[in-house]
Amino acid sequence: MSLSFARALSTIAPLLVLSALALPGPALAAEPALTRARVIELARASPASRVAAAEVAVARAAAGASGALSLENPVIAGAGGVRFNPDGSRPAAAMASLSWPVDLGGQRGARVDAAEAELRAAESAAEDGRRGLVLAALLQHALVIRDERHVELARARRALGDRLLAAAERRRKAGEAPEVDVAVASLQRGRDAAAEAAAQGARDADLAALRVLLGLPATTEPGSRLEGPLVPPEEPPPIAALLEGLAQRTDLRAAAASLDAARARSAREQAARWPTVTVTAQYERDDGANIGTLGLAVPLPLLNANRSGAATAAAEVDVAAARSAAARAAAAGKIQELHARYLATRRALEALTPAAALSEKAATLAARGYELGENDLPSVLLVRREALETQAALLDAEHAHAAAKIELLVAAGRMPR
Repeated sequence: MSLSFARALSTIAPLLVLSALALPGPALAAEPALTRARVIELARASPASRVAAAEVAVARAAAGASGALSLENPVIAGAGGVRFNPDGSRPAAAMASLSWPVDLGGQRGARVDAAEAELRAAESAAEDGRRGLVLAALLQHALVIRDERHVELARARRALGDRLLAAAERRRKAGEAPEVDVAVASLQRGRDAAAEAAAQGARDADLAALRVLLGLPATTEPGSRLEGPLVPPEEPPPIAALLEGLAQRTDLRAAAASLDAARARSAREQAARWPTVTVTAQYERDDGANIGTLGLAVPLPLLNANRSGAATAAAEVDVAAARSAAARAAAAGKIQELHARYLATRRALEALTPAAALSEKAATLAARGYELGENDLPSVLLVRREALETQAALLDAEHAHAAAKIELLVAAGRMPR
């Protein structure tokens, strides 16, 4: 190696290293594609899911501390002084006592049962919340896929418009088309460019919303790739199986757990009507004598036997029972609604699919006919408009069917692929 080449290499090498370090993140490590499986994984670990887990941790901590022997603490008391006797003597006197509370009526067991029931209710509510987050993320994922398809349609529309404009200009120069054809084709090209920009903006906005929902940085860089079909390939269970499995729905389990927690709280408040007995041991030193006593302090539940707490807890049981019954009725109706929507969107998609293929072919043939001088521009634009509207209708029908199928699959406890 020559000396001059070595010097040049020593000069260029640091620049290459700095250039590599300055590359943006996606160039160094591409972000994994947002498939449905990854969307589900990220949704379950999203910030909202972590909030639900933290709330469950609060209930778990309360359950762990509910086994205390009593809500009242033992009390140690002491006093000292001087005794003034009639004979003028002044002996020292002192007293020390220990009071130990004892709960009656099974208060400790009722507290433990109520705390554990509230923990189960919190876990069920968190599970239902995660299901809702996963459903929202999957629907947003399908929306972004639809937006990406809209962008592709808009690009194809603009490419076809450029092709018609080029054909109009060529035919005008050849004297085969009037000047108005060029003007109309130019106007159509501007509308096509605006439609493409609008489609890209909608795609970027929905993609940013999806990334925020999943706890990812809200960026619309090209690294945010989406993969997978718009419509999930698997089929939902029959309606009879869906109705038979209603009890396994997370919202119904959460409602049932809330009812159990309300009943446990009512039992806790009923047990709190019993008094807390205090066992007292006392030692006294008085005028040289040692005095020991042992006694009981029993509150009389006459003025306040926790009537307000017991009545309120009993009313909350009625509210929880009503909510549980309403949730069961709503779940059955929701399953019927989702299944009907799924069937309707599937029929609409099946009806539009053949027409969309024919419309794309018709638009291509019409544009080719105009280039060859066989068609006039108004008829080509009419065919093109019908073709684009059919393709857009097909995409909207596909998205509606995908959303209905995703909702039905999640309602059945299945995660779409």
